[in-house]
Amino acid sequence: MDQIPFRIGCKYEGFEMVQLSRRAMQRLGKVSDAELAAEESVSVAEIRKHRRDHGLPPAVRGNWTPDSIALLGKMSDSQVAKQLGITANAVFARRTRMGIKAYGKSIQQKRHPWTKRELGWLGKVSDSEIARRLGIDQTTVATKRALLGIEAVQKGRSTRPWSKAEIAMLGQLPDAEIARQLKISRRKVIAKRQSLGIANRLSTLLAKRWNAKSIAELGTKPDEVIAKRLKISVAAVANKRRQMGVAAFRA
Repeated sequence: MDQIPFRIGCKYEGFEMVQLSRRAMQRLGKVSDAELAAEESVSVAEIRKHRRDHGLPPAVRGNWTPDSIALLGKMSDSQVAKQLGITANAVFARRTRMGIKAYGKSIQQKRHPWTKRELGWLGKVSDSEIARRLGIDQTTVATKRALLGIEAVQKGRSTRPWSKAEIAMLGQLPDAEIARQLKISRRKVIAKRQSLGIANRLSTLLAKRWNAKSIAELGTKPDEVIAKRLKISVAAVANKRRQMGVAAFRA
């Protein structure tokens, strides 16, 4: 796959665009503008400008094409969700709405021994969370719950318990990494972190690194040199320099 060229100091409608890292340039149109903006500590408008300048459409999640619909019922909801980059709940909702039967569960899932403690979770904890805890398919949980006549957890109700170890990760690891480890959405991680008043990892690192000495170096040395010393991207240095109204270094 051809890589998107990395542009430095490019223009857009008369405005100088902020610099993005190579990784960010390659992810344009593949992830949402808001997510990329948060990672690069720039505005969503700047990401949108870069994306449009390269003629890339915005990232669309949950776009049900004939090919993606054809996967329903032919593999587990979690497998379909992984392929399409959406949640298993979204796949389950789409499949049931279309009246498609769930994919045949494995022998291990059929024979899962439900303990009294696990049965107590049904209707109190989301099906996806129970499936994650037990290592089984979400449809297995939903089927068991339906057989017992237990209603699902209401949409929008936060039921996932956060352990002390998981809370300790907030602000110490990137939100995306925490979401990957806990197998939950990044949005839930951000919501939990913000509810506890914890700053994200990037903001914490930048706050520590941009002291009076570092700010005084802006414009007196190349951005690359400052970035190497602070162990941050060149784009982050250039953005900080522009925020401070400092011109770029010229030999």
